[in-house]
Amino acid sequence: MRIAVTGATGFIGQNLIRALALTGNEIIGLARHTSKIQSHPTNVRYMAADINDAESLPRTLQKVNVIYHLVGIIAETKELTFTGTVVTGTENIIAACKSAGVGKIIYLSALGTGSDAMGKYFRSKWEAEEKIRNSGLEYAIIRPSVVYGPGDRFINMLARMIKYFPVTPIPGSGRMRLQPIYVENLTALLVSILDSPGAWGKTLEIGGPEALEYRQMIAIIKKVLNRRRPNIYIPLRLMKLSAAVLESFMKPSPLTRDQIGMLSRDNICDNRELLNVIDIKLTRMENDLKEYLR
Repeated sequence: MRIAVTGATGFIGQNLIRALALTGNEIIGLARHTSKIQSHPTNVRYMAADINDAESLPRTLQKVNVIYHLVGIIAETKELTFTGTVVTGTENIIAACKSAGVGKIIYLSALGTGSDAMGKYFRSKWEAEEKIRNSGLEYAIIRPSVVYGPGDRFINMLARMIKYFPVTPIPGSGRMRLQPIYVENLTALLVSILDSPGAWGKTLEIGGPEALEYRQMIAIIKKVLNRRRPNIYIPLRLMKLSAAVLESFMKPSPLTRDQIGMLSRDNICDNRELLNVIDIKLTRMENDLKEYLR
């Protein structure tokens, strides 16, 4: 079987490529820039591809049976927008699949996505999901909560902040709940979909085994790093104001109103529907962080 992966050089993409390589299938990693890739298994090859270049995509998908579509952005830049990258990019992937004869697509969305979702990030994910559901392709859509692991941006950013800042800023009350999932658990799930008929035609949510308040998550990272730092609680209204100012003159902004909005509400799910379809092991955040966080 020939399998393609968009966003192959990203955090989740790199981990998925490694997991897929172990299946013995032929893997094609698609990314805008492939020059930094130095070594890879013999059954993996990389091709330069831009999902905004619709005409060039079909040639990269010749004889592909399944495509994992992972491309996404968390904040807009001058070149990359939610509409252009997430929505139009997905339309281009669907068109390329049809042109090249690719019958199946597995899309990595995000927990919190829905028809009534707030913020441009989640709305763009919803629009992309709808494009896929109405495409006529066989599909599986996975919505993970926060994904962590070696090389991730979010948890590693928090770890650096805890190590080097005298205090730890906490958005709002810090009581908003997240359900972090280890990247190896997520990639195991994504690989398992290939042999799980019950996952196709569905939109499934997944998080780790624990729903953690933001402040609990911070406490776990401090414990693993053996750091004692006082917390400082910052009102969300003040954070949104700061984000609005930053967004007015910085692209990408280090802090956006969309991101503050994500931290103002719970991001948790019930794993039972997915686990009834795919049997995977979910590991606890504290145990995982002890393996790699220093």
